[in-house]
Amino acid sequence: QGILREGLEDVKQFFKAHGSCRLPLSPSLLVKGIVPRDCSYFNSNAVPLKLSFQNVDPLGENIRVIFKCGDDLRQDMLTLQMIRIMNKIWVQEGLDMRMVIFRCFSTGRGRGMVEMIPNAETLRKIQVEHGVTGSFKDRPLADWLQKHNPEEDEYEKAVENFIYSCAGCCVATYVLGICDRHNDNIMLKTTGHMFHIDFGRFLGHAQMFGNIKRDRAPFVFTSDMAYVINGGDKPSSRFHDFVDLCCQAYNLIRKHTHLFLNLLGLMLSCGIPELSDLEDLKYVYDALRPQDSDADATTYFTRLIESSLGSVATKLNFFIHNLAQMKFTGSDARPTLSFAPRTHTIKTSGRIRDVFLCRHERVFNPSKGYVSGDSQRDN
Repeated sequence: QGILREGLEDVKQFFKAHGSCRLPLSPSLLVKGIVPRDCSYFNSNAVPLKLSFQNVDPLGENIRVIFKCGDDLRQDMLTLQMIRIMNKIWVQEGLDMRMVIFRCFSTGRGRGMVEMIPNAETLRKIQVEHGVTGSFKDRPLADWLQKHNPEEDEYEKAVENFIYSCAGCCVATYVLGICDRHNDNIMLKTTGHMFHIDFGRFLGHAQMFGNIKRDRAPFVFTSDMAYVINGGDKPSSRFHDFVDLCCQAYNLIRKHTHLFLNLLGLMLSCGIPELSDLEDLKYVYDALRPQDSDADATTYFTRLIESSLGSVATKLNFFIHNLAQMKFTGSDARPTLSFAPRTHTIKTSGRIRDVFLCRHERVFNPSKGYVSGDSQRDN
């Protein structure tokens, strides 16, 4: 926080000297100052900044952007451009998937700006309103949408937006192999539009835990999303509509397989690490299955939906991310879980008077040895 405040002082001095400037995100964004009280940072590895600028237009609202340092935003720009092209294809075919596509601009090596979408929240923040285990529950998303859309017709419109945008996200993230999907980089607007952010990993380059891929499901589609679509925990006709929508959107993109392969092929020599050889292009080719008929592709994608919905790994990944965020922020509201080790301090448990060692275990790696044990103690 201290470093952020120092940096904001430098920005204030810049505006005193120059009066105004245009933001790199878009030539139309003209700003005249920074709003320090509305600036903060996000608790993720790169610690991106949330910045708020004063609009030159006196009737305009403050312009909020995210500034990231440490990520190659050219990859985000490319991914968003591919999603934008997919959306144009759908719209031209008379299918509006209600996609939320935001601006992103790389301003230098490993840094750049990202547009902030208003009235949106991450799935993690929505889920933890129901406790740290909220990612295992089915009601959080539906309850959150109901809270922001209390009228019946408003809620129905939000659910419709959710069904279309969720289907579009499933197809786009699968085709482009977007990985590192956790509940902090999937967002939901109060209007029901779902969208993904942070495209640091794509074309199937998943993060690994040893030999295990962190992203085990084909794409993120969980039971709490199905709960919103069905209007409860029992299957409804709207779920069939959702599956049909996914398959229709998938088949429309498949017709343009060569367009996407050609566009990505043009970027092979630009130095993006995850788009550097023909194997990366082969991922998209395999995902689009151009050799399949529409009927075969429909059957294939339906099975992918079933596989994603039945995957416990996605919810477990969300849950682990919830715990990690609590540790990162130093939250005092620690979860009390049967399998979570409890931390005892002199403040919470008093001074230890006596310890009895029940058992111990010796563990070696090539250079070090460790001893761990279970004990009982009296305070």
